[in-house]
Amino acid sequence: MSIQHQKLLYHITNIKNMPAILDQGLLPRYQLVNFVDVADQDILKSRQKLKLENFVPFHFFARNPFDGRVQTDSPESKFILITITRAFAAQNNWKIVPKPPLADSDIELLEYEEGINVINWDKMNERDYSNDESKSVCMAECLSPEAVTPKCFHSIYVGTEESQQYVSGLLKQFNLSMYVDINDKMFLRK
Repeated sequence: MSIQHQKLLYHITNIKNMPAILDQGLLPRYQLVNFVDVADQDILKSRQKLKLENFVPFHFFARNPFDGRVQTDSPESKFILITITRAFAAQNNWKIVPKPPLADSDIELLEYEEGINVINWDKMNERDYSNDESKSVCMAECLSPEAVTPKCFHSIYVGTEESQQYVSGLLKQFNLSMYVDINDKMFLRK
C-alpha cells in the first residue's frame, strides 16, 4: 500500500523514556527533562530555524532514515514506536514539514492538508536512501503543536517479547489499555 494512504504516524523513542511518556505524554522537545535523547545534535540546530522544538514529531512510516540513524547510533538500546492515527492529526490540524530542514533552506511549516498535498509521495514510496531526494522526503514530519497524551496513542510497536512485557506492565501501572505489538521488521535487526 502506498505510504500516502496508510493510517498511522510513528514516533520512535528509547524504551527507557516510556515511564515518563505514560506519565506526562509525548512532550515537545523544549519541555523535556531527564530523558534519553535520540536526536542528532546537528539536526537539532537546523530545526531551531522553524522553532520545531515546540512540536512533537512523527514520521509517516517506520524504518525511515531517521529511525535507522537513531538505532545505528545506539546499537545497545531498545526502541519503541508510538503511533497516532493520521485522522487524529488531521482533526487537530497538526503541521507538516515535507522535508527535513537540512534538506532545503526554504522549508516551510505547513497546515496539515496543504502539507499532505505537497509531499512527494512517489519519491517517499521509492524509499531509496541512496537518492538524496527520496531520502529527504522519507523524513517528512507531521508535528503536534502540543503534548500528546497516552490516551491519544493508537498503538505501540516493540521489537521483542521482552519489550512487549515491559511496556504492557507499564501500561497496567498507569491504568492504560492499548495494543502493544511485537513487529521486529519495524526495527533494525541486531
